[in-house]
Amino acid sequence: DSFRRAMALNPRDANVTHNYGWLLCQQARYAESYQAFGQALANPTYGGRAKTWMTQGLCQLRAGLQAEAEHSLSKSYELDAGNPVTGYNLASLLYQRGELGRAQFYIRRLNNSELANAESLWLGIKIEQRQGNRDAVEQLATQLKRRYPQSREAGAYERGAFNE
Repeated sequence: DSFRRAMALNPRDANVTHNYGWLLCQQARYAESYQAFGQALANPTYGGRAKTWMTQGLCQLRAGLQAEAEHSLSKSYELDAGNPVTGYNLASLLYQRGELGRAQFYIRRLNNSELANAESLWLGIKIEQRQGNRDAVEQLATQLKRRYPQSREAGAYERGAFNE
């Protein structure tokens, strides 16, 4: 109700529309959320397009719409290549589909930045391991164990749980 009231007061506020779309997504009201995201993106003065494309992509992943999610995440990446959430989720989606070269591109860019974390390093390790790049696996594993020794991902690496 608060979102509807805010949108009625200022229907051109794309930030409110974006947030309403995310709420709808969290309630698994996917079709309605895509309409809200589309409405936000249609606003020519809206400066948060990368964020909305990313959020729509995450919502589409929740709904099991991988092709649509790839499109939305790619649009977000075009607008903001430095967003770690976009880069990680795009790499993860491509990895799951077996597109290892493309997944490697996105995760390497993230892991070579200060925004790398245990989860992104682990995804990088799995991608490199599947491609047979032992040196890259060792380099990433060293970072993971040094920076996040108590993480779930470091434990998975120690167990060799690449396919869990």
